[in-house]
Amino acid sequence: MTENLPPGTVTPLYSGPPELFYPGLSPQLLARVKQLWSARGLDFDHFWRVGIRSVAGFCAVPRLDGSSSSTAVDLIFLFDQTLLWVRALQAVAATGHAHQVEGLTAAQWYGLAGITARLTEQMTAMRLLALTALPMPAMQIARAISEDVDMALVLLIRPKLTERFVACRSLEETNDFWRRHIAGGRAFRTIAERLYGIGIDHSADTDYAKWRRAVLTTLNTAVHSNILSTEFNHSPGHTLLNDDSVYFATFRIHELCAYAQLVRPDLIERLSAANDTAQDGLGSLAVPLSAIIISQIQSLNAPASALTDTRRTPHH
Repeated sequence: MTENLPPGTVTPLYSGPPELFYPGLSPQLLARVKQLWSARGLDFDHFWRVGIRSVAGFCAVPRLDGSSSSTAVDLIFLFDQTLLWVRALQAVAATGHAHQVEGLTAAQWYGLAGITARLTEQMTAMRLLALTALPMPAMQIARAISEDVDMALVLLIRPKLTERFVACRSLEETNDFWRRHIAGGRAFRTIAERLYGIGIDHSADTDYAKWRRAVLTTLNTAVHSNILSTEFNHSPGHTLLNDDSVYFATFRIHELCAYAQLVRPDLIERLSAANDTAQDGLGSLAVPLSAIIISQIQSLNAPASALTDTRRTPHH
């Protein structure tokens, strides 16, 4: 979203249905989402209030008067569902660690719970930035989200490396681990190798890898550019709007959901076993919402910005 919240914006009552918080939302998308939830016996309105309405700094999407497209509002709606899934995954991973559920090592459960907790904070902050037109910090968070998605997948692929990660006890050790194994595309190379083994080619010369590098290069500009320069903000073809940051973050969580099940075919079974040891709550959503998130991948439309116009997003 690139518009500022208008003065005096009124947030609907807590008990109001979710669609009241997304004025201009596509009726077709709303109907499809509710149908997907209903088909799995899930109460969308209830879990949305528990998992999204309750996040820090929550506010409704501002009404975009005169807008002829629902794309921007649809994007926030889909982003919120990925945030809900991340929160559910965090809850069930914490339960898996607490009860020493078999299938994943204690370090993997612990690391997954920690990474998804951090993703929750990052996505909550990005949501607020997206609704207040602050693109530069949103870009910084989008880059961090992408790295954490890669880290979460590496945790599932390499148990011994995960043990080294959770054994870090100081900021220096953590920074050294991140620099050696995650930053600079190192984690992505590990993921690409595993995906290649199951028939998905994300090697360096593919369109997907080139697109990913182009996006991350643009996101890096928000961190490493000269803060006194205005060239980045105004040069054609290099502007990354809030919508692009939210789109990329949503896209990466979709990848996390889908690829996690490919690199660990038993993951859903493990999550189900962990959830069986817990009381009803957000954790109970992790498994059924995984299927819903994957089914929504094709509903994610890239925003009409310079970045996505010149470098089209490859399909999964």
